[in-house]
Amino acid sequence: MNRNQLSKEMQEQIRKSVLSYSIFRPESAIIIALTLVLMTLSLLGLPWFPGLWWMWLLGGLLGEGLILLSTLRDPHFYNQVLNEMFHEKFDINRLRSPELRQKVAKALEYRELIAKEIDRKQDAVLDEYLRDAARGMEDWIAQIYRLAQGLDAYQRDPIIGRDTATVPQELDKFKAQLVREKGSPVQAELEKTISIKQSQWDALRNLRDTMARAQLQLEDTLSAIGTVYMQIVLIGSKDVSSSRAQRLQQDMTEQVRALQDTGSAMDEVYQNSSLSAVKATASAR
Repeated sequence: MNRNQLSKEMQEQIRKSVLSYSIFRPESAIIIALTLVLMTLSLLGLPWFPGLWWMWLLGGLLGEGLILLSTLRDPHFYNQVLNEMFHEKFDINRLRSPELRQKVAKALEYRELIAKEIDRKQDAVLDEYLRDAARGMEDWIAQIYRLAQGLDAYQRDPIIGRDTATVPQELDKFKAQLVREKGSPVQAELEKTISIKQSQWDALRNLRDTMARAQLQLEDTLSAIGTVYMQIVLIGSKDVSSSRAQRLQQDMTEQVRALQDTGSAMDEVYQNSSLSAVKATASAR
């Protein structure tokens, strides 16, 4: 995957990992140890030992620089660090639902396969196109993870689960009581309570429907990633300027946008349902 596609945060993390690895590589340890020995011998002023201490220091720094450069240019190591960054940033172990963990793991697996497939192709024109086509993959995975976290929180939220079961019953009870209390001093208070309970129930139903759409969107996106992987495997350099290649880029962009819209809607209704629950609790008091 093109390094320009990554967020600044992940690029900085990768640079730190590469720097750390290059320092602790066996070759690096040998150069550092050898440089220290040669500098020490030079500082001792032995007549038979050639060179000045700063020359050996400069040589050691040059050797370390070459190791760092070779590490930075090693695509295998870069992809290894990148994969670790993705798995750390989008840690499936934070999800309690086994089903959602499996779905996010599947998305991460597809991302790795796509990256490997792009690196495997040796056509310069095609390679550049595929790197552009894969742009935004981090955003794609991030939106999948966002949906999975929202669904996971929803599924294990005991308050929402309880309210979804009890609020309709409470609403029916208060409506029946209102019929009996018509014209009584408590009628106005009952109508207020019913109005608040109805708003809470509407918010809960809206949240339930949004979560159902998010679940379907997650399934659709996984299928879309699988389709993108298959297309990348099959696409050739002759297809770069074709409508097939253009559809691939368009499909990826539309999927990311759809995920963002679903995630935003999910956050909004979740917040609204929480506010409704607070109002209903305050009214009950």
